[in-house]
Amino acid sequence: MKAQTISALVRSGWLLRLYGIRAHTRDFYHVAYLGTGLRTGILARLADHPADVATLGAALDVAPDMLDGLAAWLDMGVDLRLLSRRGGRYDVRSRLVRDLLRPQNDPLAAFYEELVVLHHPLITETPERLVSGKRFALGDTDSRLVARTSRLSEAFLAEAIGDVVPARGPLRLFEVGCGSGAHIRTAATLNPDLTAVGLELQDDAAAAARENVVAWGLGDRVSIETGDVRDREGEAEFDVVTLHQNIYYFPVETRVRLLAHLAGFLRPGGQLLVTSICRGGGVTTAGLDLWGAMTEGAGRLPDPRELAAQLTAAGYRDVRSIRLTSDGMYWAFVGTKG
Repeated sequence: MKAQTISALVRSGWLLRLYGIRAHTRDFYHVAYLGTGLRTGILARLADHPADVATLGAALDVAPDMLDGLAAWLDMGVDLRLLSRRGGRYDVRSRLVRDLLRPQNDPLAAFYEELVVLHHPLITETPERLVSGKRFALGDTDSRLVARTSRLSEAFLAEAIGDVVPARGPLRLFEVGCGSGAHIRTAATLNPDLTAVGLELQDDAAAAARENVVAWGLGDRVSIETGDVRDREGEAEFDVVTLHQNIYYFPVETRVRLLAHLAGFLRPGGQLLVTSICRGGGVTTAGLDLWGAMTEGAGRLPDPRELAAQLTAAGYRDVRSIRLTSDGMYWAFVGTKG
């Protein structure tokens, strides 16, 4: 680059900004590539079986006239240092990718996928949808993916679950929005006498939870049902009712009514446990807050004081708010049936 070109860029103020754009572009491509490569299974395939373009294209059923596109996509992975290319064969280079492909790290991999398939359209489509008045539909959300990602909160929520589940003695648990069933498993591990019913709104998520319950050896203690808790008549048969990470699936103005409805499932003196990401937890909560505010039938994230007040308004006594993480991202709220 000639000196006069550099001088012109400095005078325009563009030089540093161009370098900034370059860094941002790389970060964006990195996340988009990771999420897409994990979701499509291409990265897993290359990790197990390094291949050239023709071989990989045949395995993926890519038409011959589209192989140049596949090669360009793979070369982008090489530029991002996620893939390597030797002798025309592509392989996974990145330790991060290989770590994300380990089964125990699936919740982390799912989060990269969620950034691509959920957060990206939320950010890019919201301004236009605000003008058209068209919200996202709940059915647009991949419930199995969300259930996988939600497992990132397991370690934080285990403490709150232990607060309402004693170590021994018969206990009936009703979990509303059970997702993968992981939090029911936590409760069942804490108390071997516990039996539970998990309720999931979406069929595919409920099916995944049933598979997990059987795989975990809990089929004789836990049942998974499908339905909307608001359409279910309450029978006071449970000692504990839990809502984990799903209060934002309900509009703000209906939450007091919902919480009061849940009391109908509790025996006298039974406890309701609500855990949630709350507003004020930093940029990592922004995507979820946007999802709730822009999805039909859902609602924005709660404020901790607001949710505690809603529990009191719903008739619960001895309401407690518990900060589960130092950054104020995860909270637990416990109320006793009055």
